[in-house]
Amino acid sequence: MTVIAEKIVVLAKEFLETKNINDSRDFNEPLYQTKLNEFDWDLAFAAPSAVCELIWKAAIRGGGMTEYRRLDRIFSPSPLATHANFRGCASLKTGNNPEIGSIAFWKKGNGWQGHMAIVVGVSEDKKTFDIIEGKVLSGSENKFLMLELKKGKRTDLPFKNDKLNLIGFGYPPDREIS
Repeated sequence: MTVIAEKIVVLAKEFLETKNINDSRDFNEPLYQTKLNEFDWDLAFAAPSAVCELIWKAAIRGGGMTEYRRLDRIFSPSPLATHANFRGCASLKTGNNPEIGSIAFWKKGNGWQGHMAIVVGVSEDKKTFDIIEGKVLSGSENKFLMLELKKGKRTDLPFKNDKLNLIGFGYPPDREIS
């Protein structure tokens, strides 16, 4: 048995090793394109959200349709909307400390733009953490998704109006999966 958070990290690292996330058997690219088109948002803007949703859904695949549908309602192309949905969901927890498998959320200044990524490593003192984030493959006419690892993100940076500011974390369900 594996805890969901561990499965999320394993999947994120597996996807990171592929050149193009669209080649993954867990990714149905037209499905995500359709979902993003319904919101009328550009994939380049929504790629981090789509990648986090994909990995979380793949990790909880055996959790049942109720949990899967809940994630459909929680995830949005907008990282800030997704963060608000996490905070409003009684069955998922949010907080200020990074944990393996959680989603880190950032907001640019006091504006409407944001970012999100999967936490794949946390320092012992929880002041720094590593993430895997979604990006659009540069120069791609078809806007393929890819993943990128970034190390040493900090939890204690001061607020900057022109930068992304960490606003919290959304934690996966705390249960085991087979």
